[in-house]
Amino acid sequence: MTVTGAIWRAQLTSEQLAVLGRDAGTIANARPDVLVVGGGILGVAIASAVHDAGLGSVQLIEAGRLGAGATGGATGLLIPEPHQWSDPETFVDLERASLERWRYLEQLAPGGLGLVELDWIGLAPEPAGLAAHQPKNIEWLDATKIAAIVPGLAWHLGGTLIRHQARINPLRALAGLAEGLPAVATGVAATAVVVRGDRVERVDTSAGDISPGAVVFATGQPPVLDGLDLDIPSDRVKGHLLVTEPTPVRLPCTVAPVATPLEDGRLLAGGTFDYGDESPAVREEVIDMIIASLRAALPGLSGVGVSHQWCCFRPRHPDRRPVIDRVPGLANAWLTSGHFRTGILNAPATGMAIARWISADKPPPKAIAWSATRFSRAH
Repeated sequence: MTVTGAIWRAQLTSEQLAVLGRDAGTIANARPDVLVVGGGILGVAIASAVHDAGLGSVQLIEAGRLGAGATGGATGLLIPEPHQWSDPETFVDLERASLERWRYLEQLAPGGLGLVELDWIGLAPEPAGLAAHQPKNIEWLDATKIAAIVPGLAWHLGGTLIRHQARINPLRALAGLAEGLPAVATGVAATAVVVRGDRVERVDTSAGDISPGAVVFATGQPPVLDGLDLDIPSDRVKGHLLVTEPTPVRLPCTVAPVATPLEDGRLLAGGTFDYGDESPAVREEVIDMIIASLRAALPGLSGVGVSHQWCCFRPRHPDRRPVIDRVPGLANAWLTSGHFRTGILNAPATGMAIARWISADKPPPKAIAWSATRFSRAH
């Protein structure tokens, strides 16, 4: 039987599941030094970084359960190196630093966060199909070598091999980080802010008012709240994913655009771009397209079914790059939004950047690349 929903929750223990809904409706600290609004991986990573930096008390609020948005439907891939072909160096540096931070957190967290090291292969007809030149840390393999590494692949293609990338179950990682936070309130929605001069004086919520020293908005898309004047263009893009039943067909690593191997011999595939589709429902024709493409690439999967299918909405700015910035015009408020397909990857480094910004009261050296005002300058 196919489950409509991401596989990640099914891989959690009862204790980890309880963390995702902890302290529902209860604000432990109405006057925190730092309030974080948003309980996806970015909000939790920011709250964790602020807490670990010793910047005072931290209260996190989330309207639903932790990880209920894009985090819970993400692939969990931590693969910065392919972004060399699409992103400016500043963003690739952020992504690389974030992968290293994930590795550090994996060692630090009791029991780990479930990080799995893996390599990445990107299939292409020829080297120039990915880039005019290959960076030093990327190896080009011809079709014969690819066939030896990926037995049963029907496509006669070469590809690039990138070693030492990773993946995680995003909900397990989120639960591991959230468990160390002293004050988390799920089922609590921010409804408005009160601004005096250049400071957020109060955040109104469904469970009462909060008067923070500083506030960070990590709500996927820029927050829409009474009293908060923001004009940052954004939208969201729906995507479908699936996981197969356990199969004897083995992939040695992520093979793009085919699949990523998971536990029990399952394969994770998909990550479509369903522009203009705002329905939260899974579309069977899209799932059929994904599984047909998977079986075409790996004919040995002809009789394998789908165990989990789901869709999620990924927040995006026009240039497909995130905002990590102080809220324009406010001295004690920050936001991060629009991480699109790199939210899981970028979360730890984003948390570190904002924690340091709050502590030093000055932006990181490369903060201009993540500016909330870059769109107004473009206009």
